[in-house]
Amino acid sequence: MKKIFLLILCLSTMYPVVNAGRVVQSFNDGWYYAACDDNRLQEVQRHEEGWQQVHLPHTWNADAYSTRNCRRASSWYKKEFRTDAAQMRDKQLYLKFDGVNSLADVYLNGELLTTHKGGYSAFTVDITDKVRTDAPNLLMVHVNNQNDRIPPLSGDFTIFGGIYRNVWLISAAKQHISLTDYASTGIYVDLPSVSEDRAEISVRGTLVNRDVRRAVLKLDVEVLDTDGKTVAQSLRSVRIDADGAFAFEERLQLEKPQLWSPDSPYLYSVKVSLKDVRDKVLKDETRVPLGVRWFSVDAQEGFKLNGEPLKLMGACRHQDQMPMGIALSDEMHRRDMQLLKDMGVNFVRLAHYPQDDAVLRACDELGMLVWEEIPIVGLIALGDEFRANATSALREMIRQHYNHPSVIMWGYMNEAVIQLQYRVKKQRLNGFYENTLALARHLEETLKREDPYRLSTMAYHGNQIYNKIGLSNITDISGWNLYQGWYENDFKSFDRFVDEEHRKYPHRPLIISEFGAGSDPRLQSLEPQIFDFSMQWQQLYLEYYLPAIMKRPFIVGATEWNFIDFSSANRQEATPHINNKGLMYNNRRPKDVFYYFQAFLRKDIPVLHIAVDDWKHRTVVSDGEAVEHPVKVYSNLDKVELSVNGKKLSVQGIENCHAG
Repeated sequence: MKKIFLLILCLSTMYPVVNAGRVVQSFNDGWYYAACDDNRLQEVQRHEEGWQQVHLPHTWNADAYSTRNCRRASSWYKKEFRTDAAQMRDKQLYLKFDGVNSLADVYLNGELLTTHKGGYSAFTVDITDKVRTDAPNLLMVHVNNQNDRIPPLSGDFTIFGGIYRNVWLISAAKQHISLTDYASTGIYVDLPSVSEDRAEISVRGTLVNRDVRRAVLKLDVEVLDTDGKTVAQSLRSVRIDADGAFAFEERLQLEKPQLWSPDSPYLYSVKVSLKDVRDKVLKDETRVPLGVRWFSVDAQEGFKLNGEPLKLMGACRHQDQMPMGIALSDEMHRRDMQLLKDMGVNFVRLAHYPQDDAVLRACDELGMLVWEEIPIVGLIALGDEFRANATSALREMIRQHYNHPSVIMWGYMNEAVIQLQYRVKKQRLNGFYENTLALARHLEETLKREDPYRLSTMAYHGNQIYNKIGLSNITDISGWNLYQGWYENDFKSFDRFVDEEHRKYPHRPLIISEFGAGSDPRLQSLEPQIFDFSMQWQQLYLEYYLPAIMKRPFIVGATEWNFIDFSSANRQEATPHINNKGLMYNNRRPKDVFYYFQAFLRKDIPVLHIAVDDWKHRTVVSDGEAVEHPVKVYSNLDKVELSVNGKKLSVQGIENCHAG
């Protein structure tokens, strides 16, 4: 039975997805890849050798887990495809790339159609007037993952190169909902007012007419419940000039809405349909998720969802997995979110870049709140080009993921000045501080124009420079990456830092955006010490931090660094090329500390884990004497009984593992 089920899954991806007047087809098959550093199209086209067939998603840095010399250079992808005149009749044809890292030049039949700068957001290309119907079409994409004007400029993670997310071929009627608004759905749903009794819903978007004649259309906006029943609706006629556009906004009301929350992630959907007024033919239709909820944040009482206090507890997530790198399937993304949910979290920070839409859909469905951010990490570049690329990345992230109810905050900088001491001469530091501050203010203004309903945030490393230069005064929430007891000092210095920060800035909501300790399964110790990379020190570290965070109501929440051991090609520590602070190994096998989080956070199920999985092989005799090994148990139960070979040894109460 299992083999039949897997076969059906594979076959289903071969058929196009028909969405009313649209046909959305996977464009992942039939690609060829060449590791060619030549950026001249005509020269590359002459090369017959060096091409290997690949299936998307694809990265050329899958070896990053075993080498420091991770390839940062150019490569080429090509694909031949056909269209016919019947397929193109009264149609518009688009290509949508979900993610190409980092710079992409797209050529069709030898002509440059677009250049996209940014490796973590989607982009769409209109190929209607460039595609051939009488001969094969040659699509070529030049990809470069080395740059000094596109964020990120630095970062403790591998900058993988490639077309590493899905590509789609979209056929649409001449009249359709915009597909080129920063590769978004073209529809934006807001909740200007929400209560348990009523939700006011605003649905806005842009309709386009690519025909030579004016179009008269019927616009139908519906709110559907989880069973597909219409619970609110708006109908109107619209006229769109030839080769024109029409911006609309419809207001609807929903009585006694079912509210979305981590415990009950109820999802409505908003369906927008376009029909021809004369012949009633459906021209286009799209659906976006709608979760009805409201939230607020307060410096004293923390975060509230639907009027109820909620401590945001979770982890940060990188997107790679050995040996695929970041070329993951949608199911792998969904699996990661399910693992986080199983661990008991209600919050995830998508660090340090926008992630696949499959991740956001899973968070909507599972009930996990999200902090998503653009990849300005460690350092900015001076000048207008970096500023423009950062601004574009922010707009893309917000518009593409606008309708996901799981997203509650947008971020745009992480440890933005940490690299200055290594890369910039001391006499030029002030210039970089001033420019970083100016960029942050510009991005904050852009963020609030794009989305006035969500919170803004950024993350700082544990240095008072952010307070001194004023960077910490800009966003709604201040995030601190704190590693006391790992890179510096001792555990209690974490308490001193956050308490002093709250005392000095009592008006400022504070979140712990990173905390964590490295762990190497080859390193075990009965006497662990700071920065020894033993599994036991990581355990002690997290056992201290979680209660310390939980007992302080002014801390909005926290995200552990990191959910997985992730690829960092330049890192040279206990496990080279890997940042090993994960709660899970890179292959998604849980470490013992995964179960500590589960025992600490989950109240709905009993949790009991004997924390010996990371240290299976032990020496029981040393120098002729027996060695005592403690047995650590993670549980949310009141007490646990230990027996060995049927003999009861001890009954003990559980300490430290209860969240609130």
